[in-house]
Amino acid sequence: MSLIETAKANNLNIYHYLYTLLLYMPDYKNEPAGIKQLLPWSDFIKERCTGIIDIEKVRPEERGNLNI
Repeated sequence: MSLIETAKANNLNIYHYLYTLLLYMPDYKNEPAGIKQLLPWSDFIKERCTGIIDIEKVRPEERGNLNI
């Protein structure tokens, strides 16, 4: 619940924010810099999770890496 409320407070698309977290978190769970990139106020998240986004264009195999 706190993830959803934090996403709302940062004007994020909630579905896409949760999708992005689940997509990237397993690879960066032991990387503090990677986790910072996944916080709702980071530029990476704001770029990917604001507004209406076509989720069909974001596939796990095409996700790339975080810039850490």
